[in-house]
Amino acid sequence: MGKNGGRRGDRRTRIDFQLEPKERQALKLTEIREALVAAGYDTTAKQAAVLGVCRSTAWVLLNRDKRAGPSAKVIKRILSSPQVPARARRKVEQYVEQKVRGLYGHCESATRSFGNQFQHL
Repeated sequence: MGKNGGRRGDRRTRIDFQLEPKERQALKLTEIREALVAAGYDTTAKQAAVLGVCRSTAWVLLNRDKRAGPSAKVIKRILSSPQVPARARRKVEQYVEQKVRGLYGHCESATRSFGNQFQHL
């Protein structure tokens, strides 16, 4: 064993574990974008209009680095939009379910706080 008592390998394992959930989160957000494109919403402006968010929010949500993911406020706004295509809505609902289950690597308190925002839905 080296000077660090074998901790280096443990740390790498934790880092690798954190990458997988974030990749899963990014994939789900990509699925939402693909569902919108398949429904004919192929521009950021069209996606924003159907999601009920501003254009910059839609772009960040669907195209940017997805390590943090959208806030509960943004997700609730999207779910309250009656224009969201059924397939995209299912993907958003799956995103919420998976995030509440802790599959995206957030700490327990953040996951609980996010989930509390959706208890009445």
